[in-house]
Amino acid sequence: MGRCATLAWTVLLALAPHPARAWGPDGHRIIGEIAWHELTPAAKRAVRELLPRGRYGSLAEASVWADVEARGNPRYAWLDPYHYVDTDPHAPHVDAASDCACVLAGIERFGREIADPTQPHRERVMALRLFAHFVGDVHQPLHVTGADGHGGTRTFVFFLDQRETLHQVWDTGLIAHQLGGRGYRSYAKALADSITDAQRAKWTAQLDPRVWADESLALARRHLLRTRGGAQLGPDYFEREMPIVAQRLRQAGVRLGAWLNRRFGAVVTQNPSSGEDTSCLFQRTDRRMPAKTPQLISLEKPNLFRCGPL
Repeated sequence: MGRCATLAWTVLLALAPHPARAWGPDGHRIIGEIAWHELTPAAKRAVRELLPRGRYGSLAEASVWADVEARGNPRYAWLDPYHYVDTDPHAPHVDAASDCACVLAGIERFGREIADPTQPHRERVMALRLFAHFVGDVHQPLHVTGADGHGGTRTFVFFLDQRETLHQVWDTGLIAHQLGGRGYRSYAKALADSITDAQRAKWTAQLDPRVWADESLALARRHLLRTRGGAQLGPDYFEREMPIVAQRLRQAGVRLGAWLNRRFGAVVTQNPSSGEDTSCLFQRTDRRMPAKTPQLISLEKPNLFRCGPL
């Protein structure tokens, strides 16, 4: 390939929309760190025992595994659709099928596998990594909808004079500007310390991923759908939108921590008369899915699971 062709190809790659990666590594680490602050001593012990030592040995680092190791790896290509859910931006609710290949199904499947002590240890480790990541993903408004129908990956804007997609701004740009080159831990601790008991109670009252997705959809409508390509997003945009990002990071961390506390503070039970597992740990609040109805989540992969009566 000649120099001109190589240069042209490089330019095309630079300008092409980037794959959607909710929050970016620091955002997911912040969520994992907040969740860690929320854990009971028993839950912390269980997470430490489950995660292997090394690079992904903390909950914060485990939360980025799905992007750092799995994204772009053909072996894990089947996971790509489970980072988001396609929704009409003008719909009143996220209306995903119960067998969708989407982030809602990913959360339920891998939450289920963490809670199943009969699963091989290696599978439960992967389930924890993916569950933590997908809980973060569903709290990112552009992973539920987007101004361009592609999660903002095709809407190019100028954020603080840097050309980025709208999705990149919300994944990494706002958070990076907030951190100012500093590590994520001090900011994560500040967010964790700012959470009130009233907020914690409100955010954990409904551990239903569809509720979280509906929140993201509403935020996308109010804060993102009016942003057009070529828009200049300056310091005023940062001051206006960063509090929304911070709130979603706090909510995701608190809810991830609450779910892990519930999982590792309870015993998996079975209906003694039927032998059916009734330990699904999510609360169903969606009127379209009656609470008494067993729900089959199919990811077109082995080890499908059935969520028992809730």
